[in-house]
Amino acid sequence: MSGKLKFYSEKLAGYKKFYQIVSTIKRVALSKYQAGVARTKTRDYTLRYSKKAFDHVYEGKEEADLCRQFSTTYVPIGTNRGNCGPLNSANYKYLNTIRDEDPKAIDILPIGKKGHDSIPKIFPEYYKMSCINDDKQAKSLVWANYVMEYVEMDSDKERLQIIYNRYVSAGVQTLKSMNLPSFDAFCEAVAAASENEPAEGSNYRFFNAILDMEEDDVKDFFNFHRTLCMLYCVSENELSEHAARIIAVEGQLTNIAQLRDESQMLFNKTRQGAITTALIEILSAMTAMADAQKGSGIVKDNFWETA
Repeated sequence: MSGKLKFYSEKLAGYKKFYQIVSTIKRVALSKYQAGVARTKTRDYTLRYSKKAFDHVYEGKEEADLCRQFSTTYVPIGTNRGNCGPLNSANYKYLNTIRDEDPKAIDILPIGKKGHDSIPKIFPEYYKMSCINDDKQAKSLVWANYVMEYVEMDSDKERLQIIYNRYVSAGVQTLKSMNLPSFDAFCEAVAAASENEPAEGSNYRFFNAILDMEEDDVKDFFNFHRTLCMLYCVSENELSEHAARIIAVEGQLTNIAQLRDESQMLFNKTRQGAITTALIEILSAMTAMADAQKGSGIVKDNFWETA
C-alpha cells in the first residue's frame, strides 16, 4: 500500500508542476497577444496605398496559372515555437499544392524557426535559405527591410508571394497570401493602367502621379511599400501565433487539470484505504484484548504474541 501511495504522490506532484509551467506559457502568450491585438484596428488602413500599387498587377488571376507563368519566390512565414495548432502545417499544405501544379521555377525562403526546421526536409529541391527572428523585440520596418533585402539578394525570380496567417479572432486564423511584383513588372503595370480612361473607382490619377516621379523616387516608393507589406504579413502571423498558442495551451491546461484531479482522487482513495485497513487492525486487536480480559476469546497478555 505504501508503494502505491508513493507512486500516486509523485504522479500528482508532477502534474501540479507541469500545470504551473503551462500556465506560465499561457500568461506570456496572453501578454504578447494583448500587445499585438491593438494594431488590428488600423491594420488594413496602413496598406491602402500598397494595395493600390500592387493589387492590379495580378488581379483576377489564379495562383495555379501564375506559378506556371512566372518564376516565383515563396516566403512562408512560420512560427518560432510550437503549440500553435495548424499554422505551420497549413503553410506546408499550400506549398505542396503549388508543387503539384508543375510551376515554372520556384524558390522557398521560409521565415521562422519551425519553417527552417521542416521546409528543407519537405521541399529540399526548392529550399534556398531561412530567416529567423528571436522575437525578443517588436517587429519594425527595420526588420521587414532586412527580410526584403535578404529575399532580393538570394532570388532572381519574377514574382514574390508572402504566405502568412491572418488573425480573425482568438480562435480563428486563416491562411492568406500577398503577391508582390518585381520592379519591372510594377512599372509596366503602372504604365498600362495610366493609359486607360479614368473611370469611377479607378486609380488612374494615382498611377499617373507615380509616372510623374523620378525613377529613383519610384524605386523608393516601390521598395517602401514592399517592405510595408512584409511588415504587415509578419505582424499578422505573429499575432496569429500568439492567439493559436493561447487556444492550444488552454486545451493542454484542461487535460492536465483532468489528469491531476484523477490522480488526486486515486491518491485520496488509496490513502483512505490504507488508513481504514490500519484502523481495522487496531480495533480488531483492541477487541480481542477486551474479550480476553472478560474471559472469553483468545487469552494472551499482549496482542502481538501468538496464542
